[in-house]
Amino acid sequence: MEAKSLLAGGAAVALAGVLGGAPARGGVVADGAAAPAGMTGTSALEDSWQDRAIRAAFRDVLDREPSERELRRYRGRMQDDHWTEKDVRDDLRSRSDYRRHSGGRSEDPDRIVRRAYEDILDRQPDPEGRRLYRSRIIDQDWTEHDVREALRNSPEYEKRSERSADKIVRRAYEDVLKREPDRAGLESYRNRILREGWDEQDVREALSKSPEYRQKSAMTREQAEEIVRRAYRSVLEREPDPGSRGYVDKVLRQQWTEEDVARDLRKSDEYRKKHR
Repeated sequence: MEAKSLLAGGAAVALAGVLGGAPARGGVVADGAAAPAGMTGTSALEDSWQDRAIRAAFRDVLDREPSERELRRYRGRMQDDHWTEKDVRDDLRSRSDYRRHSGGRSEDPDRIVRRAYEDILDRQPDPEGRRLYRSRIIDQDWTEHDVREALRNSPEYEKRSERSADKIVRRAYEDVLKREPDRAGLESYRNRILREGWDEQDVREALSKSPEYRQKSAMTREQAEEIVRRAYRSVLEREPDPGSRGYVDKVLRQQWTEEDVARDLRKSDEYRKKHR
């Protein structure tokens, strides 16, 4: 069936695949139509080993194929940051934007829709768009990622994509480095968002590992403890125990970030038992 288009407040929003299906399932091609499962732009025979690992992780964790954008993102992390297939799986399990509303841990649907519109289209959602995507989250089990992919496939996004990327980079710089991005940094991260599928989490992680961040973050033990506490709450859903002091030391002495702590916690027996 051809992709359907629905006008939401004057902007045509492309919905991939059969009406009501999540746009990212089975892969998304440029015109918004759903590609056959396992055929996101290249044949399976042309897949790199990274692509095969990424596809396997998506099938096991999310029960679907990755989109071209997702393939680019995780392929870049495997090539540039030496991620393994396990790192990809851990990332998919930890990201709130891939959680389904039926899982009981999702945010308020209105907040998800508003954040997606602000980041992708650089505006507030119109009433029709809010109702549409709210119903898809609640009734059709869409994730925040599904909403974002549908908005990225809209004609409106084609006109706004560069401005949206710049907004994401500026917000990450202001939050992590407490300053506006320089021209080189803005262009570099804008290109990674538009061409390699990076999102705000990737930009923040890269900035938090930069020499500038390490110089600026003369951190107190109390601040390090708060970073570890957030990671424990996010990954293990509990307060840290006395054994967490080792993580506090790594934050202080080895410049570990919250994501570093979270990634290590996802390797623990406790985490594996909770997610069997």
